[in-house]
Amino acid sequence: MHLKIKEARNKVEALRLALVSPTLEDIAEALPGLDEAAGCLATVEREVREGACTPYEVRRELKLLKNDLRISARLIENGIAFCQGWAKMLGTGPAYTQAGCTVPSQSEGTLSLRG
Repeated sequence: MHLKIKEARNKVEALRLALVSPTLEDIAEALPGLDEAAGCLATVEREVREGACTPYEVRRELKLLKNDLRISARLIENGIAFCQGWAKMLGTGPAYTQAGCTVPSQSEGTLSLRG
C-alpha cells in the first residue's frame, strides 16, 4: 500500500518538475501520470475500506502526497496569474475564467477605410 502512495507521489513530482520546465511537451508527458496516480489512490482507498490496513498506517504518506499536490496547485495558479498578467500588459490573448473557459472580449473593434 505504501508503494502505491509512493508511486502516486512520484507521478505528482513528475508534474511539478514539468511545471517548472520551459517546454509544454514536458507537461504533456506528465499528464498521463496523473491518471495513473489516481488509479494508485483508488487502490489504496479500496484496500483501506477492505481492512487490508488501517488509515493510520498510510497517514504519513498521504500527508506527504497532500503537500506535493498543494505545491503543484500553487505552481499552476501562479502560472495562470503570470500569463493573465502578461496578456493584460500586452493587450492580447483571451481572458480565462477559473474553470478554464474563455471570457468574451469586452472591447469593441473599429474599422477604418480609405479610398
